[in-house]
Amino acid sequence: MHLFYSSNISDNTITLDNEESKHLAKVLRLEMGENVHVIDGKGTRYLCSILVAHQKATQLTILEKEVVNETYGIEIAAAPTKNLNRWEWFLEKSTEIGIDAIHPIVSFHSERKVLKKDRQERILVSAMKQSYKTKLPQLSELEKFKQFITKEFDGRKFICHCYDELQKKSLNESYKKGEKALLLIGPEGDFSKQEVELAIKEGFEPIGLGESRLRTETAAIVACHTIHVLNA
Repeated sequence: MHLFYSSNISDNTITLDNEESKHLAKVLRLEMGENVHVIDGKGTRYLCSILVAHQKATQLTILEKEVVNETYGIEIAAAPTKNLNRWEWFLEKSTEIGIDAIHPIVSFHSERKVLKKDRQERILVSAMKQSYKTKLPQLSELEKFKQFITKEFDGRKFICHCYDELQKKSLNESYKKGEKALLLIGPEGDFSKQEVELAIKEGFEPIGLGESRLRTETAAIVACHTIHVLNA
């Protein structure tokens, strides 16, 4: 069954935005009375009947709703890559795997310091729909590393780094099944040693992700997937 996304839900009616309406009415050519699924990005899936199939404002009637428990206990704060395609690949794949929140950060070696949030959100919505999930990951505004690490987090906090001379454990050794986890992933060139030390003072535990030196987006996906595996 076709799946759509909408946050415009009132009483027993759902209205699709322009993009979703155009896809339903013009691309798929669905008509009044046909059934579709809709997700709200907050954990609920709806079975709906098409009330008005219009390419600018399709309206649906809710027939059934199902609340899905999709909480992964994973948040990742990462420095966006200079190559935007690689950052967007991370957004897409982490959403498909399952993640609660993504926090773009700017650190000492960062090469990208500007992001378009609306473009990122479209990628997250598309990945959520493609993987048939119901919960849209929280996406934060781009924030400086030093400000971000001072924020409170109800769970374990980890910073990944590649310095052999600085103490660290593997994520497998440090993480315990069922814990909420926030992981810091640095840019190309890693966090500076000073940043690692500052994060540790703020309660972050230093970890490594194996022997290989990974690209930023690869490290973020490895960290996300590792938590899933350890929770299996």
